[in-house]
Amino acid sequence: MRLPEDFTGSMKELLGGDYDDFIASYDSKSISSIRINTSKISAGEFERCAPFPIEPIPFVSGGYYTDDTDGWSKHPYYFAGLYYMQEASAMLPALMLPVDDTDTVCDLCAAPGGKSTQLAQKARLLISNDISRSRCIPLVKNLEKNGTGNFLVSCESPQKLAAIYKGLMDKVLVDAPCSGQGMFRKDPDLISSYMKKGPASFRADQEDILEAAYEMTKPGGMIMYSTCTFSDIEDEEVILSFTGRHADMRVVDISDRYEGFTGPYDKYSGQPQLKGCTHIFPHRVKGEGHFMALMQKERSGRPASMRAANRLLSFEKLPESTGRFLKSFRGDTLEKLKDSAYIISSDGLITMLGSEGAAFYDRSIRYARTGTCIGRLGRSQNFTVHTALALSVKAADHVNAVDLRADDENIYRYLRGETMTDTGAHPDKGPVLICVEGFPLGFALYDGVRYKNLYEKGWRLI
Repeated sequence: MRLPEDFTGSMKELLGGDYDDFIASYDSKSISSIRINTSKISAGEFERCAPFPIEPIPFVSGGYYTDDTDGWSKHPYYFAGLYYMQEASAMLPALMLPVDDTDTVCDLCAAPGGKSTQLAQKARLLISNDISRSRCIPLVKNLEKNGTGNFLVSCESPQKLAAIYKGLMDKVLVDAPCSGQGMFRKDPDLISSYMKKGPASFRADQEDILEAAYEMTKPGGMIMYSTCTFSDIEDEEVILSFTGRHADMRVVDISDRYEGFTGPYDKYSGQPQLKGCTHIFPHRVKGEGHFMALMQKERSGRPASMRAANRLLSFEKLPESTGRFLKSFRGDTLEKLKDSAYIISSDGLITMLGSEGAAFYDRSIRYARTGTCIGRLGRSQNFTVHTALALSVKAADHVNAVDLRADDENIYRYLRGETMTDTGAHPDKGPVLICVEGFPLGFALYDGVRYKNLYEKGWRLI
């Protein structure tokens, strides 16, 4: 691999005696990996049913190194949302941000959604934002496939979100746009982009986004700043500038959490406020390059409070066709449906928000998705269920489910959007929840002979 001269020169200066080992790592291949969806399956369960060989990632619980076969992206378990394909080091920022089920969290630069899906599995509510509407498309799909439902996907500038959610976030993740040096081995095409821009061109945006994160963070809250670059211009220098402007922010030391984690470059040894910042290098960790700085705001001042929630639809106020379909669920799923708030968009999409999401919903924000999309209303108020609803429910809670083996050809017909006939099952006529070994995939309409496929066109196996 031919690396830019300014990159190799700066790394030689920054790494000193480590440089030769670092540069030698570019002679080896990038390593594929996945992270399981712990809201659907445990690590032990996945290890017993994994369709291909896996090797645990030592620094990520539920993360696994894999071979580079494209079978992982075509297996029914992937479509059921059991795992997300993600580079190993990229799993670390969301992992190292200490989120629990009492936290409201914002992922400010979220697309395509790897870190957001990870945060949603832990948080009470996730505000997942990306300023680009086109990048929000895969972000929405990945969060809906994740199946947690506890999210709002916004498409706004960080500054606008900061004005609306000032002082309301327990945790904020800033996986900042950067020069991408740490991904050169995984994606060599990034080199040409790097040569056009370079590290300095990203600095202003990185600092602006961090300022918005600061405004959103409540007293005692935390910010994780991460990049996939080795450049100290975008890493240490950004943190020095930020903490210099905000005396109430301190860096939390995470540099010794796992073997191979490395602290700030030696040139910053005289800067005590950087102690705890962490570099991930491909010659020290089995993964690509990353930088992380976990920071906490002092617990001074009173937390802000969210203004009164906007009025939303209740379960009882949904169109009759929608309510009739939703009543085909039972158990925990039916209770969740009844306790949720709903929004019907101008184009007929119906989305479902839990109470947490409803409290943070704001009509002045441009949303790409407000919770789980449950379906669409046609011109005559007829209801068509959306695949995302299937990914958010339990198979046992639907009165009419068909469960197929992962190696059943009918599963692949279904994922390709084709009609199924003989599944070996005998469901009632009407909507059927199609599952793979107990994990929901989507819906079909059964007429006693054929299953009309309702799997979303944009989600299908190609």
